[in-house]
Amino acid sequence: MTTWHAQAQGTSALDSIATLSFDFDSSPSYLLAKHVFLPLFGFYLLCSFVLTAIRLILNYLLKKQIVASAVSDNVVERLLPGPQDEQNKVVKWIALLLSSGAGLTLCSLFLPLGLHSVIILLFSTALGFLVYYLFLRRQAK
Repeated sequence: MTTWHAQAQGTSALDSIATLSFDFDSSPSYLLAKHVFLPLFGFYLLCSFVLTAIRLILNYLLKKQIVASAVSDNVVERLLPGPQDEQNKVVKWIALLLSSGAGLTLCSLFLPLGLHSVIILLFSTALGFLVYYLFLRRQAK
């Protein structure tokens, strides 16, 4: 950076183009993302983490109370989520992450990034949800 500002030669057309600077810190969309969307997204992630932790703790305490009180098996099966629900959640996340990764890979192949990149990501995520829906439908049969 020090050589950028310390030039001993005269200015030419190429030098004036090379010294152009873009101030991204003052663009309205950057400021909106930096001061509104990023804090909201961080707050959302924090809240979802806390709620998930509370749910896990409460499920554990509920299971502990059920085992201690010797309730019938039918009541336990209705109250607690089964292993099939957990497997479906895992399949959903795998389908979404793989489809999003494929969409990001396609976006990196078709540079520069723009509106078409957003469309590629939307369609790849929709394809991931479609695969998950077809998996659930096939599993129900």
